[in-house]
Amino acid sequence: MVNRMLSIVAGFITAVIFAVGMIAAARASRSIGAVQVVAVSSSIGLVIVVPWCLISGIPTLDGGQLALMVLAGIVNVLGFRCTYAALRFGKVGLVAPIVAAEGAVAAIISAFLGQSIAPLVAFLLVVITGGIVIAARSQDPAPFDHERPLKAAGLATLGAISFGISLFAVGILSAQVSLPWVLLPGRVVGVFAIALPLLAMSRLSVPRSAWPILVLLACCDLAGIAAYSVGAQENLAVTAVISSQMAPIAAVMAFFLFRERMGRGQITGLVVIVIGMSVLGVVQ
Repeated sequence: MVNRMLSIVAGFITAVIFAVGMIAAARASRSIGAVQVVAVSSSIGLVIVVPWCLISGIPTLDGGQLALMVLAGIVNVLGFRCTYAALRFGKVGLVAPIVAAEGAVAAIISAFLGQSIAPLVAFLLVVITGGIVIAARSQDPAPFDHERPLKAAGLATLGAISFGISLFAVGILSAQVSLPWVLLPGRVVGVFAIALPLLAMSRLSVPRSAWPILVLLACCDLAGIAAYSVGAQENLAVTAVISSQMAPIAAVMAFFLFRERMGRGQITGLVVIVIGMSVLGVVQ
């Protein structure tokens, strides 16, 4: 009972943290651009993670583990790049539930790699996909300037696929190395592949007013994964279901903070996605 309650609390904390991070990402991406956000948030994250790695001790890694870390880092950064770009063209209520379907992507990867997938799971994946299509193609009652829902949904889907691959790789690594070393690759790739090249070209320019939101975003990315890991160690299914509620929480926050209104079709799509992910978390 205590373990289950810990998973519920950890899952809820994860959902709130990631919802706050989604709001911060939307604000930052729409003001300074997705690439700049990835570069700066990765740099801030690296400053936090490196001392944590040193404190936890340097692990002995084999070639397979190093390859997984490189893969996890690359697709993690690609996921952030796509998600932040999606938030420039679509509302939080559209982007968040699609990106939150990363767990479903990880399940598909498991199936392709030879692990069995139950008919119910396959059906739920179809339901989630249907929810994405409904949300993306529904009429928006109050679009913002330069809003492009289909493009946002496409980018968010690419983000979910990238995060799903990262989640699969991290799932393997987390049983072999400590949490900070699991978090390190994405920050290293973000700094060396995006931040440093931008800096070398004198294109890494961030207004002072954007720094607080970028620091908040970087901290949410790390804290959310840490909270999820705590809950998953006790009960993975419960933690996954509760944390997937990030999507409606983020949509509600966006309504109050950004006045983002969603149409009935968009809300229907969001509900379908969230229900599909919740049931998938239980059956998995």
